[in-house]
Amino acid sequence: MSTNSATVTRLEREALLEVSGRDAVTFLHNQASCDLQQLESGRASYGTFCNPQGRVLADFIALALGPERILLRLRRDILESTLAALGRFALFSRVTLQAAGDEWQLLGCRGAGTTALLQPLFAALPAADLAWTGDADALLLQLDGSDECFETWVNRDRQPALPEQLEATLEAASEADWEAANLRRGIARITAATTGELLPQQLNYDLSGHINFRKGCYPGQEVIARMHYRGKAKRRMLLVQLPAGSAASAGEPLYLQGGEQAAAQVVNAATTADGRTLALITTTQPAAAEGLRLAPDDEQPVQVLELPYPVPFG
Repeated sequence: MSTNSATVTRLEREALLEVSGRDAVTFLHNQASCDLQQLESGRASYGTFCNPQGRVLADFIALALGPERILLRLRRDILESTLAALGRFALFSRVTLQAAGDEWQLLGCRGAGTTALLQPLFAALPAADLAWTGDADALLLQLDGSDECFETWVNRDRQPALPEQLEATLEAASEADWEAANLRRGIARITAATTGELLPQQLNYDLSGHINFRKGCYPGQEVIARMHYRGKAKRRMLLVQLPAGSAASAGEPLYLQGGEQAAAQVVNAATTADGRTLALITTTQPAAAEGLRLAPDDEQPVQVLELPYPVPFG
């Protein structure tokens, strides 16, 4: 498969959570790190839910299908725990929380030429990062305008032909290839292995647009704001490539040579079809400079790669 070809991927590891009702926006706004009261029609937002200690329970993309209906895209393996966490706060709000049904299929489309190939399939294409077009039957969300990267969320009961049309038009790619491309964008994803463990700054969420420091209170806000305004984020997230033939999973530790204590933690990792393994890791600047390894006795360290944004250590 050409690395420049336009590809489509079934996103089986992603899921949708639907929040509906008269209080949907207010309820979510009070729980999330982003400003959902400013969620415009046709614009989506990154965000997180955190515990009172400021640790991230879930990351998401939110978009409003209407004033009383919001969809959240998050990892499938934390869907039930996120529903349970939000449900504890929903008792006195007029909202309904539910996992979107199996009729929804999520697909990722990316690569050179993707925009041109999608134009015949959609009435309009989104023209900016986190813009979306479409409706409750099928929508197209742009993730990175410079890379021609989109997600499409399709209700197969109402648009049964669209997934087949996408897969007939674009070249199939694995979910690992899709995730590796997203790792290069520096957008961390919370999974079951890391939920409730890391502060937003340790995931660069203050750099990637997940945190709004001007909005009101939400769980963990005081801890997160204190670290932000004091500039004390000593642990940050970096992109690395693992030595040839190596693999890693979310939550696994990395070490300094000869060290017994973990000096870093894998946030996300993906091995592509050509055998390269990329990972987002959270660590300190001195540890990254010294060289991190998958095991203390490994001779070859991981290779630090550039992210598309600067990473300021506190």
